[in-house]
Amino acid sequence: MNKITSNIRNYSFGLILLSCMGGMSCTREADIDMADTDGVVFSANIGQASRRGDNSWTGGELIGMQVGESIKTYRISDAATGAMVTDDEPYTWTSGEYQLHAWSPYTDKSISLTDQSDAEKMFACDLLECNTTVNAQSVQLTFKHKMTRVWYELQQFPGYTDEEANNAVISYYGYPSIKYAKGIIEKEGEPNTEISTRKIDDRHGEAILVPGEMWDKPFIKVVIGGDTYVYTPKHTVATDEERWTGVLKEGYNQRYYLKVSKKGIEVSMASSSVGWDNETVDGVTDGKYKAEIPSNLNNPQITGVENGIITDADKSFSISYTEDGNGGLLYEGNCDVQRTTDGTTHTYTFSKIASDIKVSYTPDYLKVGKYYYSNGTFGDEAVKEGYETVGLVYKLGASTNNYDTDKIDNYSGSGLKSITGYIVTLTSSTDKFSWAQGDNLETEFASFDNSDDEEKSEGNMYKGYTYTKAIETALTNAPGSSPFWTAFKNLIDTLPTPEGTSGWYIPSVAQLQDIANSEIATTINFTDSYYSSNIYHVNVTEGMDNPHGANANDHSYVLRYNVGDNSISADYPSDPFGKLIVILTF
Repeated sequence: MNKITSNIRNYSFGLILLSCMGGMSCTREADIDMADTDGVVFSANIGQASRRGDNSWTGGELIGMQVGESIKTYRISDAATGAMVTDDEPYTWTSGEYQLHAWSPYTDKSISLTDQSDAEKMFACDLLECNTTVNAQSVQLTFKHKMTRVWYELQQFPGYTDEEANNAVISYYGYPSIKYAKGIIEKEGEPNTEISTRKIDDRHGEAILVPGEMWDKPFIKVVIGGDTYVYTPKHTVATDEERWTGVLKEGYNQRYYLKVSKKGIEVSMASSSVGWDNETVDGVTDGKYKAEIPSNLNNPQITGVENGIITDADKSFSISYTEDGNGGLLYEGNCDVQRTTDGTTHTYTFSKIASDIKVSYTPDYLKVGKYYYSNGTFGDEAVKEGYETVGLVYKLGASTNNYDTDKIDNYSGSGLKSITGYIVTLTSSTDKFSWAQGDNLETEFASFDNSDDEEKSEGNMYKGYTYTKAIETALTNAPGSSPFWTAFKNLIDTLPTPEGTSGWYIPSVAQLQDIANSEIATTINFTDSYYSSNIYHVNVTEGMDNPHGANANDHSYVLRYNVGDNSISADYPSDPFGKLIVILTF
């Protein structure tokens, strides 16, 4: 390593000593053999980071060195060791100590920040500084970063395709340029200039910005699928305030996780001051997130969390507990959640975690009017970002009526293990239609189970699932002959079916009456005439009444429930009177 000699001795200057990041010292002695000279051997590294660009120093970087009023220019002569040389009269040391201020790049020109589209351009915006004490003949300068390194991940994009996400253009807003005289940042312009980013891959990128506050200022811009979204951090938004998303901290590597949908843009942030050397894009530099888990769970089983820290390498964890009532878990934070249940043991799996997660238990998790989502969770929002809305809770608890108590036996083959309540879809068939075409179903329904004819005609059985399965069996040999059944299949094909439920079925008359009498009837505009799953098979040869006039043929009718006058009627196959809505049991 090159040695520098001079005649300066015993300096003691009162320059301000700035603290290094993370409480680290700005100096440490280099492991160098000393020669018979009073010259100081300088070498340099950058914080705990070994990179300035894709390796350490690239060589030739200019460094300003100041002792008192004396300023000299050094440069990196050996990129691997950080050795420094100067064409000026070098600084020396024989005894005592003095303060040294160093910075890089050493230039009096403006440094443009607007184009950071590749690594070379981005790292040209990196500003370094060190304040240290010279008290030996060998001094290694440890520089800290003066700017803020910002990184993004386009994490969720409901409503857009993978191709649109991969081609999204993401940029930051900030100051267009700065000057860096004597290690002091002089901002130029206003922080409203768009800064291009270095794109790491399809979903990740980064840039280097001037530290400061961006509250109530446009900060992150996303152009995706022809739409443009701009994120503006606000003090009035609790998550922004808690995470300080609007503050660019000197020397920090701040990571922003973006969720973009037609509703707008949501942002969460994590940061670390432990150097800039973590080049991976699968986590924050400190690598850990916290999980706050409620203590009032029954028989909890928790995986992936230790001492409040999410330890799983894939950044996921799960909580299982038993619940016989209507409680459940709520959460705050940026993640995906999947809820599964067998009726008493409930498991919540948290994945794709990009922030601290706070989980809480609420005994009012389930109630009539709650929306049910495709991930098995419940909530008050008609639209849940990242998931499909399955339907609305219209009744809790197993139903009891004059003829039957709803029980698991009614759901044979569904895999349902308990009955918590019932959910109705948000939409019905758009048009009224006949339940069958002509008389071609009579042969198939001749073998239909008629043991409950009286009860079915009065509509008091809570057996919509059982009846729907019986209709399916009866229609096996007559596919496509019933608009009623075709509409049912088309409707359920568009609906997600969460685990742990019965799956979708056609409600019985009793269940349609419950929907009409529930709190959510107006929410789904439940005001029309709806087909039930009650089939009324009339055997004319046995003398039973035929509502359409006696003749020589048997007839099968579907019972239709009219919400307006609470009436039940048996429709002849060609009567185009009914609509269809479906439910499930959970």
